Amino acid sequence: MNILITGVSTGIGATTAELLLNNGHHVYGTVRKANDAEKLALHPAFSALVMDVTDRPSIAKAIATIKATGKPLHAVVNNAGIAVSGPLETIAEEDYRKQFDVNVFGNLAVSQEALPLLHAAREAGETNVKIINVSSVSGYVTAPYTSLYSASKFAVEALTDGMRRELSSFGIDVLSVAPGPVKTPIWQKAKNQTKAFEGTRYAHILNKLGAYTDSAEAGGVAPEVVAGAIREMLEKDKPRPDRLVMKKRAWLVRLLMLSPKRWQDKVFLKNMKSNKRY
Repeated sequence: MNILITGVSTGIGATTAELLLNNGHHVYGTVRKANDAEKLALHPAFSALVMDVTDRPSIAKAIATIKATGKPLHAVVNNAGIAVSGPLETIAEEDYRKQFDVNVFGNLAVSQEALPLLHAAREAGETNVKIINVSSVSGYVTAPYTSLYSASKFAVEALTDGMRRELSSFGIDVLSVAPGPVKTPIWQKAKNQTKAFEGTRYAHILNKLGAYTDSAEAGGVAPEVVAGAIREMLEKDKPRPDRLVMKKRAWLVRLLMLSPKRWQDKVFLKNMKSNKRY
């Protein structure tokens, strides 16, 4: 399969690209800087594309590069994303707009630009043509102080369901993989997102932020586990359309989704006090 993966410089994207390359697939991986793909570029079946999901012309240019190869594009993995944290009352407008520009509008823009190639692949008789959106457990339930990130992932889940229903008659499947906390650099970045707390009524949360993020990362799944789930979804004919990937307590998340909101409130506030996420 020829697969486009956005955001392959680190974390889930890099690990997924490596796994797919080692299992016979060709990967087009997007990075914002050419040297961010140095390790993957050593593989002969890897093609680096310099692209920013918030820059529509750069997306169109990347897709044109794939089209120029004359080879079919079988799948898109929308992995690129950021996590903005902080109290909703105090998060700066530029930050909350960037959260959606990357995670939601960037996701949709890549899919829109790539879909003509996916349709062409289906019309040429290719099978297993798919879009996989990397969502999050935060797209199922909302924890305090990551509410904006959660809102963006709820939107990704809605895009996934809506697009799957719109494209099903064309033979293109659209799926989501929703990891819980994953052991990637995103948690170290979260520790530095203190601007929305500092000098506000929420400043006391800063004393817990380090321990909270450390606990979430320690209980997280390895990116290899998420990569394995993505590979299975790509290669399987009819995979589950929504895959929740957690180290433990996936049952609790599904229970939370069905529980009364006030009960959810109590669970999250109790967990916050003991530096737990779920």
